[in-house]
Amino acid sequence: MATQATLNSVEDITPTIWFAYVDARLANEIQPVTLNHELQTVQNFLLFLADQECNICARMLRVEPLDIGPRLPRDAPLEQLRRLLAEIEKEITAPRARVHRMAVMDRAWFLLMLHSGLRTGEVRHMQLADIDWENRRVRIEQSKGLKDRLVCLSDATLEALKAYLVVRGPASTEHVFIYRHLPLGSKYCQIRLRTYGKRCGVSITPHQLRHSCATLLLNAGAPILTVQTILGHQRVDTTLGYARLYDGTVATDYYRAMLQVEQQMALPEDAKAEPPNSGQLLALVDTLRNGTLNEAQQETVRVLRAGIVALAERASTS
Repeated sequence: MATQATLNSVEDITPTIWFAYVDARLANEIQPVTLNHELQTVQNFLLFLADQECNICARMLRVEPLDIGPRLPRDAPLEQLRRLLAEIEKEITAPRARVHRMAVMDRAWFLLMLHSGLRTGEVRHMQLADIDWENRRVRIEQSKGLKDRLVCLSDATLEALKAYLVVRGPASTEHVFIYRHLPLGSKYCQIRLRTYGKRCGVSITPHQLRHSCATLLLNAGAPILTVQTILGHQRVDTTLGYARLYDGTVATDYYRAMLQVEQQMALPEDAKAEPPNSGQLLALVDTLRNGTLNEAQQETVRVLRAGIVALAERASTS
């Protein structure tokens, strides 16, 4: 601020001087969140001086921080997730027993975050009794002061958990994940992801795995309320922040809805219309999937849908 005006005493630090400083910093592409931290520091300093009975400009204490708007969750690119998982799998093949065991454990909690949307704290506090093997679910208790919830487990996650428990070893605690016979520390997952990331050239935080879980589920067609339940969000607005729908999902949703509109408005002479395109076929498949099907039928529909998507992607790139 001294570059913007002459400051002879702390009383010269006024809102006018501050806003001139803010304008100069913004012009240099300094982010509002940084300026808000600086404002808090200045105001705390002035409060300290006021306690020491120094004269200050009281109006400076009423200056409001800049509006930084909502911060969108940041998921991780699918290719980076693949590389990170491949690096963990490579570590599992290590000949040293300790390295192998840690990697097997890392794969289990990695998939819990990515496939089931668990938070780091939820992974660290998970108890052996929380896993319902028969129903393929895990109970999450009182996370962030919210209600308990049940989270489904994917096939890959179940297999990873079973493989880890084989090598887990004895411990004086019922926590699922242990390191040196004790529950994981608060920074364990973050440090391990950073280690793997350096080896394969990616930078992903534990919470990004949770973000990615939400984004992947939404873009695979999971209803927003289902994702809200899985993540344990109290408000659906929080879940909507993750709904970064890709063009393919938007197109599928459009064709699914438009197919119903066209059917409702169809005239008799429309019977000889052109065969449905890929988007319309996906809409039909999704209509089947929403019905009552047994496991074999559900698998058939899943394979059919994946084939249509693959053909549509090839056609769009050719």
